[in-house]
Amino acid sequence: MHKSLLLGLGLLAAGPLHAEIIEIPAQSGFSGFLLGGINASSYESNFYKGHDSHDRIDNLGSAERSDGLTPLINADLRYTFADSRTQLFLGNLIQDAVRFDFTQQFGVRQQLGDKGIIAGSYVFSALPTEQWQDPFATGVDRETTDRSSRGIRLSWDKIWGSNFNGKATVRKIDIDNEHSGERYGRDVAQQLDRNGHEYAFELGYLWRFAPGQLLEPALVYKQADLDGRAESYDSTGVQLSYGVKGSQWSLVSNLYLGQRDYDAVQPIFGRRADAKEFALGGSFFWHQLFGVAPLSGVVSASYAKADSDISFYDSNASSLSAGLLYNF
Repeated sequence: MHKSLLLGLGLLAAGPLHAEIIEIPAQSGFSGFLLGGINASSYESNFYKGHDSHDRIDNLGSAERSDGLTPLINADLRYTFADSRTQLFLGNLIQDAVRFDFTQQFGVRQQLGDKGIIAGSYVFSALPTEQWQDPFATGVDRETTDRSSRGIRLSWDKIWGSNFNGKATVRKIDIDNEHSGERYGRDVAQQLDRNGHEYAFELGYLWRFAPGQLLEPALVYKQADLDGRAESYDSTGVQLSYGVKGSQWSLVSNLYLGQRDYDAVQPIFGRRADAKEFALGGSFFWHQLFGVAPLSGVVSASYAKADSDISFYDSNASSLSAGLLYNF
């Protein structure tokens, strides 16, 4: 399962605009949001270290369940130069967060008159993610390692004045200590190397079909060009985002269906780890909390699953979170 689906659950957050494009303000100055709260999650994965240790596994079967509580923190900080219609931004844009994309970015957005808004940014993982150095090691205590990523993203909102939006991302994936499959020999380890590059493309259409209601279908394509051919894959999917905004409350929901196809046979299991992916999430907002206009209460629930042809690669996650969202 992609890291964004597995580990980003419970971070779904959006301001009153939901999935709508963030317009560049008419006045110069700071804007954005801050989110804080708590997240309860439960997930199963043989590749990521969970809240419970599960350092040792006895066989290469399905993953054990891991439950835990974690802080819920998210932020988006922007500064606008109104005269030039330019905006600098840092963090996780609202319009990305509601679509299961929790990439941290530092970049610039530029208004092109009535032709839309283009953006370029440096993307990075704010904190490294703990994975197992060798997920396939049995009968011994497995050791962890950090997974990090960095790259660039180009996007164009309201392409040529239309309701189409697109973005392309390329990033480098680094596993600090990669030892996947080493106990099975050098040839196997080379085929399971998780270092490399990931390319992602998304094209969506934002449809305002009723007052205060938005619907955005999107096509999503990802390619993992990793050093190990058995870990490299192509992923295609469709995503549907829906938002409704009221004066007192708002709701945003997301649905994703995808298929992941690997480039080569997994050498330990003798078949490809192709998988079907599913994710569903929703967030409810109660605005003007305690009579404070920019403050909202947020409750989010999410579920994601990857059903692989190899049970060791199966993963699923569920999450429930609550927090406070402050827009400025």
